[in-house]
Amino acid sequence: MRIYEPTGRAREYSPLALNYFKGCTHNCRYCYVNRLNETARNGISQYMIHEVPDEMKFKVLEESAKKYQGCNKQILLCFTGDPYSESLQESTTKVLGILNKYEHKVSILTKGGNRVLNDIDLFNQFKSRDLFTESIPRIIVGASLTFDNDDDSLKWEPGAALPQERIESLRVLSEAGIKTWASFEPVIYPEQSLNLLHQVSPFVDYVKIGKVNDYSGWDKQIDWNDFIVRAVAICRQTGLKFYIKDDLAAFNRDTVFRDEERNSDLFCL
Repeated sequence: MRIYEPTGRAREYSPLALNYFKGCTHNCRYCYVNRLNETARNGISQYMIHEVPDEMKFKVLEESAKKYQGCNKQILLCFTGDPYSESLQESTTKVLGILNKYEHKVSILTKGGNRVLNDIDLFNQFKSRDLFTESIPRIIVGASLTFDNDDDSLKWEPGAALPQERIESLRVLSEAGIKTWASFEPVIYPEQSLNLLHQVSPFVDYVKIGKVNDYSGWDKQIDWNDFIVRAVAICRQTGLKFYIKDDLAAFNRDTVFRDEERNSDLFCL
């Protein structure tokens, strides 16, 4: 339960991260962590069983947060599960309290939908002041967006909040003055991802766009270059800031990217 520097694909999300629990109730078919934990207990994936932090682990986190105080680098919550999956709310709120105490910058990524709104008052406390501006936000809250309809979402990610609930939670946060973002990874059905890009463009600060990886050869069925062309067109036409992830950019043939569209750290707090 320590802050650390992620590597590989994870590094494209944030310069620092914190994995403070193991487990998630969303049971997404495409989840790489879930597939790494295929052992079952009473028919339930081991990954579905939370390892809730104890008080000693919170003390370790506080030591780590104090050590990194002043580093001015964004910390992502988190890569081993969803911080707003069912029954994890209390732990996440406590973690955020510690990170705010030491004035860290935090990025959240969730499929928890309205559960994230329970911490909206705490999000509003994540602000720094300097001599030139009244306040600088130190938190950005994002949602993973995969499907534009309930049927596909229930089939692929049965425990997650439904698509429109996730989108509405981003809208509410944005209207409350909280910075927001969206992750388009995995992309299972490109047309649905393009539709979702249109839907969130008015109220998210930026998006990160990837592809589907390592899932039953699914990615080999998709024309990723065509998806890039169309996704970039939507973002540029609507003024939506975006980053194209490395795995997706590798399939590019027709798009000339601007520097900021391939800079994974540009939109970090």
